[in-house]
Amino acid sequence: MAALRPAVAIAAKFIPLQVGPASLLNLSKTSIVAESDATASDTYRTTISALLKPFYTTSPELPLLDVNFCGECLPLDKTDVLDRWKHVFTLFRPHARDLGDLRQRADAFFPIIDPILAKYDIPEDFRYIPLAESGLKSRAISRAGAGGYWQLMPGTARELGLTVNKRIDERFNVRKSTEAACRYLRELYNELGSWSLVAAAYNAGPIRIKNQLKQQARGDYYSMNLPRETRYYLYRILLYKEVMSRPDDYSTFLSPAPAQQTAFLPWLCADFRQAA
Repeated sequence: MAALRPAVAIAAKFIPLQVGPASLLNLSKTSIVAESDATASDTYRTTISALLKPFYTTSPELPLLDVNFCGECLPLDKTDVLDRWKHVFTLFRPHARDLGDLRQRADAFFPIIDPILAKYDIPEDFRYIPLAESGLKSRAISRAGAGGYWQLMPGTARELGLTVNKRIDERFNVRKSTEAACRYLRELYNELGSWSLVAAAYNAGPIRIKNQLKQQARGDYYSMNLPRETRYYLYRILLYKEVMSRPDDYSTFLSPAPAQQTAFLPWLCADFRQAA
């Protein structure tokens, strides 16, 4: 199944119907590069630090809790990991007010997909992938043509057994698309043996992850040399897990940001879309 590459392996991403957490966390175009990123120029890093300074100086401290993905701990003792975790939360913070609507959609969505995840022995943490992919909007379509909750490309969906044509598109069917996504996730785990690498492969494609495993001595997600979007992908999923499963622990940090910061962020994101 290595040829199967979900929509998230394509650079173009979901076009949001409205600005919200899902669109702000589309880090393929809006990501803020960590200070340790060797691919960024000194000028670029300095500019980013200066632009984000108002957020860091006026925001409460992000609580650093024990976080794990499918039992694999987020290594917050690593500087680059901690930087990315804070960046993702900082980008999300001005839009935390949209969590109420997202929770309502999740309350209807999770009872449908959770039994399907269990059927394929997929850990429950994968329920948050559709939040990061589509914001739980069934009709979400990417520029590349990926569609549905799980953002599957038409060809990939057909290979996974879904009907996709001019009259019928089962990518928009929550049960059938989840069955297809779970079959794909199970195959990836059988190949990679790590759930964090499965998530990375869902984003970047299994061939890229396998190549990295051949090239690097350490085969964990957090130490891999990955594309920018994939480097942030698991953090996005974990953010949704955290704010959805224990919102009270982050309530102080996610309190409404000052008006000037909220106005500043869309301009910042637009700037990085042009620069990316």
